[in-house]
Amino acid sequence: MKTISSFSLIAAAAVLGLSACNDGTSVAALLYSDSTVTADVANIAGDAIATSIETMAGNEDAAMPAPAALSPGSPSSLTVSRTRTCYDANGAVVAGCAPFSSVRKIVTHVTVSGDRSGTASTTGGRTATWSGAVHRVADDTVTRNFNTAQPPVEQSRTHVGLSVAHDTTQFANDSISRTHAEAARDSVKGVTWNLPRSSNPFPVSGSIVRVDSVHATFTKGSTTESRDVVRRVEVTFPADAQGNVVLKVNDKTCNLNLVTHVVSNCH
Repeated sequence: MKTISSFSLIAAAAVLGLSACNDGTSVAALLYSDSTVTADVANIAGDAIATSIETMAGNEDAAMPAPAALSPGSPSSLTVSRTRTCYDANGAVVAGCAPFSSVRKIVTHVTVSGDRSGTASTTGGRTATWSGAVHRVADDTVTRNFNTAQPPVEQSRTHVGLSVAHDTTQFANDSISRTHAEAARDSVKGVTWNLPRSSNPFPVSGSIVRVDSVHATFTKGSTTESRDVVRRVEVTFPADAQGNVVLKVNDKTCNLNLVTHVVSNCH
């Protein structure tokens, strides 16, 4: 009976390693697959988009003379700073947004910073804990939509805007630790809430598109590698009564809950 020597095993491993390098793929990169990258981005972007929805609702609330406090405006772990300018139907500035009855458009500049953490689903049914630092800047324009009654009655509010993010997120599980340094750009397109907000907590139309450029560094044991990826993320409204919406990451489809920020059922 023939036996395989230790030298033969080492040589075979070396051949496999050389083969991976020769086709441009490192051993560590093989471990950190495209599906894992996409799952990580889905979880990061889902939390960011849910936070953006809360922040937009908070922008409305902050401009009103008697805030309705229907939205926290952002997770409590984040610090939000706002400046705003209000305009009337003729495009003239309404000083101090008062009287609010004259306001037809609110332009808000928002900065969001702080720390976030949670538990995320990954490939293969595994979970990972994540934590990260948030640095975001947004310009949000909300238009108040009235009917033709006399006096006119406000029926809905529509948001459009752009935001940029420079966030860093760390994932950890029993296999690979990952760090994502993101440069993201979000486009808010016609995101509309019906009124009253007390019975319409979620948007009924519109979309948010995020283009996410990620420098991903991953470590397994003593090996560290990195990859640069770009993912397009889109959420289209309406949400259902529980705040669930479809989140797409390139060709993958997931569920995002706007209340819990949890991303699930990616396929």
